[in-house]
Amino acid sequence: MNLKKIFVLILAATFFITNAQVDAARNRNQNRQNQNQTQQTSTWQPERKIGLLSGVTQVTLQMSAPCIMIEPESKKQIRKIQANKNFTIDFAALQYNAVEIRGENIQLKDLQVTINGKKYFGGVRINKNRGSLTVINLVPVEEYLRGVLPEEMSISFHAEALRAQAVAARSFTLKNTGRHASEGYDLCAGTHCQVYEGVANVANETDKAVRDTRGEILYFNGSAALTTFHTDSGGMTESGLNVWGTDTPYLQAATEFEKQTQPWTVRVTKSDFASRMGAAFGNLERVELSQLVIGKSATDRFNSGRIKFAIFVGSKKNARLTGAEIRSKFSLPSTLCNIKIEGGEVVFEGFGRGHGVGMSQYGANAYAKAGWNYKKILAHYYKGTELKKLY
Repeated sequence: MNLKKIFVLILAATFFITNAQVDAARNRNQNRQNQNQTQQTSTWQPERKIGLLSGVTQVTLQMSAPCIMIEPESKKQIRKIQANKNFTIDFAALQYNAVEIRGENIQLKDLQVTINGKKYFGGVRINKNRGSLTVINLVPVEEYLRGVLPEEMSISFHAEALRAQAVAARSFTLKNTGRHASEGYDLCAGTHCQVYEGVANVANETDKAVRDTRGEILYFNGSAALTTFHTDSGGMTESGLNVWGTDTPYLQAATEFEKQTQPWTVRVTKSDFASRMGAAFGNLERVELSQLVIGKSATDRFNSGRIKFAIFVGSKKNARLTGAEIRSKFSLPSTLCNIKIEGGEVVFEGFGRGHGVGMSQYGANAYAKAGWNYKKILAHYYKGTELKKLY
């Protein structure tokens, strides 16, 4: 082979190798772009407004990074705020460190904010409202859940139970967005919605449950499901219809792995009982209520065994109270109970804690220990729902 032919062959080989390298590099770049797009999509999450304080006249704040205070509606920048320095907001004309701020509301966006010495994820919005201030945490949902889970379920629970709780809490959050709209925020930070303590008690166990289920929501007929939950059913959950009067298809009575859990006793003196019933009732003479059998209904009990109603016979008049009225009047852990008179006391003996609708947290933990994963646990307590990944 002469030198000219060798030179041509070398050039041709070089050309093909170079093209192959270019194609490979192009493919790698495309893959990186696709990955970046996926990462950008997966990092998005909705934000919610959580009401922390209301009726206060002053609040002390600290931002974790330099930021700009703005007027939310107009987006007008009011002033720059330094990082890691306390400053106060007063109700009087919305004052910042005694300097008046014009407008009705202010907002600061950040990764973390300290409010009256307590740290929260996200930023803060402060509204003037009826002679005082309302302090609202502006927080991404996943960060919000990091502050909710350790307050709503023990971090010692099985990982699958914690994952089930994460999905239930996330679904509850999206379903109840705007629950406190008239007050200027989406959800409160107390038991009326979900207990939220910000950064204070975050834990590795619950953080992992949030990460593992990121963006997963329970849906029913195309909408986020109302995933109510409670501490412990005592042996069988209850339908929403029987507790709240609303028949929700996926909030029906469900059996439990264990029965007669979380036993409790509440004793009330007969004189205290009569006082709570009112002067027109007189003294308690007897209680008319069938014996509790968990999972068995009666005229005066629902399918789970919870009290539908009980009749209290007084010396002056009788009183027919629903289970919910009895629980409220005598501060009972649940309505899955018996009632009897013992000497000078009225004794309530029962099982479980909470309203009994939706997922039982202790029940979920028992199923998780028995080998169920979080998807199976959720399907058991919220029958007919569909688990989807929103983001």
